[in-house]
Amino acid sequence: RASRSRADSNVARVSETISSKMVMTVFDGILIGAAAVVVLHGRSAGWYALPDSASTTNRSPAEGFFVFAGLMLLGFLGQGLVAPIQSEYPATELEVHTLGLVLSLPLQLMLLATVTRVFPTLPLPHRISRKEAIRLGIRRFLPVWLVVVGVATASSLMRQVVAGEPSDPVGHASLAMLIESSGWAVPTFVLMVTLAVPWLEEVAFRGFLQPALSRLLGSARWGVVLTAGLFAVAHLGAVQWDGLPGLFMLGLGLGILRDQTGRIESAVVVHVLFNLLNIVLTWISTSASV
Repeated sequence: RASRSRADSNVARVSETISSKMVMTVFDGILIGAAAVVVLHGRSAGWYALPDSASTTNRSPAEGFFVFAGLMLLGFLGQGLVAPIQSEYPATELEVHTLGLVLSLPLQLMLLATVTRVFPTLPLPHRISRKEAIRLGIRRFLPVWLVVVGVATASSLMRQVVAGEPSDPVGHASLAMLIESSGWAVPTFVLMVTLAVPWLEEVAFRGFLQPALSRLLGSARWGVVLTAGLFAVAHLGAVQWDGLPGLFMLGLGLGILRDQTGRIESAVVVHVLFNLLNIVLTWISTSASV
């Protein structure tokens, strides 16, 4: 009788696992299908159309590369200065990482203020207004998010088929640190990654690097593509390899918005909402699994 009870329990557990996998497979299929619909609709509606000009700034490539490299190096400097804290004080990884972000921010702002003052950007005639760019970013967020999630889901499924191992349910190292932490670092980190970090990354990648590459190559499309690739590679180490295609698609969406509008506000809005939604979904999924 006891053996029959254990057998029934095992059968129930196996059937529950199979049913949950079927639900997840259907859900993954819906996400991938929704991404395909968005891509096809965007093509027919002209969402991918880029302006004839290969540049949306009057800054030189050298200036663009210099400022981009300076912003990246100041970010690394902030993290490097606070790295020894963890070995000397009982600080968590999130606290050290957050302190690095907070320390880097004023240095990066000083660089941008200096560049803007010494090398001002002249008005560009084909720019849309700031309000229009913000509204466009709000409208484009959901389509961009669906494409990114669809590509990330397909990449995760491919990892399971090729490598025979599931992807990390928490796709970013910072999110993993966040859900395991408490105290002052949590709200500070959330504010940084939903406001300061997206803005700074868009200034660096889409504001300076993309126009520099576009002018250097004489092609807006290649500028968008190469910037998206570098944007994905920059997150290597924070995400697993199967997360890079999704980040590449995010970079493409942000780059297209930058080139279409001549501004970074649309890309900033999408990036802010993307980071915020990722944090919310991570919290919800981890709370539900506890």
